[in-house]
Formats: sequence, structure tokens, C-alpha cells
Amino acid sequence: MTSEANLIKNALQFDVHKWSDFPQVDAAVNAIYEEIKAHRKAKGVRVRGADKVKKHLKVVLIDLWAASKLSFNPYRAISKNKTDFQRGSRYRQIYLKFDYFVPVINDLKELGYIVEKLGAYIHGGGFRTRVKAEEKLINKILSPEYGVAQAVLTNGNIAIVSRTTEIKNELIVLRNQAGHSVDYEDTPKIIQMRENLRQINARLDNTRITLEITDEQHECLVDQLSSERNPRPSIDFTRKQLYRIFNNSSFEDGGRFYGGWWQQIPKDFRRYIEINRKPIEELDYSGHHIRILYAMEGLDPPDEPYDLKEFDRDNQKLALLIMINADNEMPAIQAMKAKGIRNAKSLVEAIKVRHSLIKDHFFTGIGNSLMYKDSVLAEKVMLRMLRLGATALPIHDSFIVRNSYAAELEQVMIEEFESMFGREAKLKPKKTVLEEQTSNPLDLETYMSNRKWVTSVWGF
Repeated sequence: MTSEANLIKNALQFDVHKWSDFPQVDAAVNAIYEEIKAHRKAKGVRVRGADKVKKHLKVVLIDLWAASKLSFNPYRAISKNKTDFQRGSRYRQIYLKFDYFVPVINDLKELGYIVEKLGAYIHGGGFRTRVKAEEKLINKILSPEYGVAQAVLTNGNIAIVSRTTEIKNELIVLRNQAGHSVDYEDTPKIIQMRENLRQINARLDNTRITLEITDEQHECLVDQLSSERNPRPSIDFTRKQLYRIFNNSSFEDGGRFYGGWWQQIPKDFRRYIEINRKPIEELDYSGHHIRILYAMEGLDPPDEPYDLKEFDRDNQKLALLIMINADNEMPAIQAMKAKGIRNAKSLVEAIKVRHSLIKDHFFTGIGNSLMYKDSVLAEKVMLRMLRLGATALPIHDSFIVRNSYAAELEQVMIEEFESMFGREAKLKPKKTVLEEQTSNPLDLETYMSNRKWVTSVWGF
């Protein structure tokens, strides 16, 4: 299990866009507001703008609830810097008022409802304030007199923190060479990309996407996600909205889709995802970037691009990835050695011979351009699946759909690849939960009848 320090370090940013229309939630918010009003009165402070105080309190309570009940990390990172609450560039719009938000945080702390770790500078970097709900707060919200506990029992934890308002975060993010977000002017192409993403996100927002695992599997997942040697971002199961990130100040570098919680779990756990209470299938473009490079030369790649017998297959895949993304050879070889590839130089030479037809692309930094191409392809696949009435979850070069749409996904992925690159695609299905739980992978009825062994640990 992870340490408290590691949880604090890897806390997700506070999410202002969660909301709830449950009257039971409003009842709990009103009760805590009355405590805040009495607390301020005892200090000789008058409450001004009661409705605005309640709005800010509700947003805080809902996200702290999500952190406590729907995430592996109960902490949230918040800002107490007034400039972060000013409207400016597209990346600084927080939609809350400093004069209401920070006093509410202070009230909750003084009432013993939250833990606060004040921001500081650590190892030369900024460290924002972290907060988490105390058990006292969770128990208060679940008090029988408000009805939240019954709402959770009936609808699940996630239901009371659903996003009922349009997400206001910027969906198209442009970063410079240093990885910093930069502003840009909209063009018809960018406007269309954003509109396409809004359509995809609207579908995701109305789709039940859950992880159905046993208690033992849950413990294993937590251990993998919270390794202190290799900490990963916290998982928030309410995060279903996607955004695109472009690199190097160019809208033709990068552009992949990020933001979905399913992208952050280890690949072996993705088979346990369910879409609208049905098991899923995942299809992967095999040797994706290698096939795109060959297609750019008007050629077909070898059936197995990682078939050098004297080298480990996974090392070949990693080396090729580095060779595509690196700007020159020597730093690439050093990077391979740092990743544990001892015979890196020999492997590079063997790959250059094996893939001599595309070797001119190695060590050119073409990787970002290839990511742009696969992001365009991913957008096409998701939009076509959307028109078929299906939800497709992207993981860069693979897609997850409920198993009843697997055939349609296969056809769409093949057709869109061939339309875009003029060559034949090669797909690779991932192992499914049906194959794991039944001797007949098509025996959906058996799987569903035995599904009592599976419990959604998140109470969806």
C-alpha cells in the first residue's frame, strides 16, 4: 500500500465540474452550511451571499466525496492563490470565486470535516495545498436524516456525483517544446475537432462505464497503482471526458485523446471493464506505427515486425519506439540502456537491417507526427462507432466496446485504416473476461449467470 506522503504527492487536481441534482445531497449541504453559519457567527463573521456560499460548499463536498468513495486517493489538490481564480487564458478559468471558495475550505477544516496539507515548495517545485474528507464528514453526509445513504444504496456512489452540466475545461490543448500549455487562436479545423470531441464526450457522459472486479483483484489493482517506486496518477471513476493534447506548438504533432479513467489502469485489468452492464472486447492495431511508416512508403510491413530471433521481442518493440521518437542515434541508444536493454547498439543495427525500407525515418523525431496520424484515425473510428449507436473507449491505438459491437468495431477499424493509409490493417484482439470465466468465449449467458462472483467495489 502507498504511504500518506505518496498519496499527498500524487493527488488529483480539484474538479470543479462535478455536480448533483439529488435533493438528498442538497439536504446534507444545507445542514453543513448551517454549521458554517453558526461557526462564523461565533467568530463574529457575517455570512454574505448565502446562495454562493452553498454553491461553493456543494462543489467542494461532491468532489471530496468522489475522492473518498470513487478514487484510490482521497486527497485533492487545491489552490489558495487568488490569481488562480481570475479569468484569463483558456487554461486559468476555474469558475469559482476566491472569496467564497477559500473561506469554505477554512470553515470545513476548523469544523474538523477535512484534513488540510498547506502548499509549499519541494525540491524547487511548487506544491499546492491538499485536502481530504475526514470520516466525520462522510458520516455527516450519510446521516439517515438527509437520505444520501438510501440514494447511494439505490443508485450507487457515482450517481450522486454525475456531471449534469457541460464540461467547461478546454478540450483542445496545445503545448510547447517544454511541455507547457500555450494559448492559440481557433481555426475552422480546431473548431471542428472540438465539436467532434463534444459529441464523443456527450456519448461517454451518458454511458455507464464500470470496473467489475473481486475484492482480491481490487487489492491487487490498488497495489499496482500505488507503487512508491513508480507512482501512477490516482484513478477517479467519474472521469469519462476526453481531451486532446498537441505537442511542440503544432497541431500536427501529437493530438492523442486523454482523460478517461480506463486509460490509467494496467492493461490486464481492462478486460474487467463493463459498458452499460455488459462485458467488453478490445481490439488493437498491431504494430501500429511500423505499419503506418511502411504505408507512407507504399509498402506492406512484415507480418511480424518483431521477429529478430536473437533479441527479446519486448526489447525490439521498445527499441523501435525509441528509434522512431528520438532525434539522433546516440541518445536513443543511451535511453535503451537506461531501460535495461544491454545489447542496445547491436539491436539498433539489426533493426536497421530488418526494416531497411523505412530506416530513413529512424532518429528523425517522427513519433509525434505518427501520433497525430493515429489520433486522426482514432477520431474517425470513434465518430463512426458513435453513428452506429456504440460507445468506443480509446486507448491510443486500441478501442474498447461492449462485446455486442465487436464485429462492427473490427470492420470500422479496418476500413478507416485502409481509407487513410491505403494499406491493409492488422488487428489484434485482447483477452476478454468471457474467455477467462467460461470455456466457451461466446457463452455470454453463462458469464452473466455466474456474475454474482463479481462485485463492483465502487457501488455503481
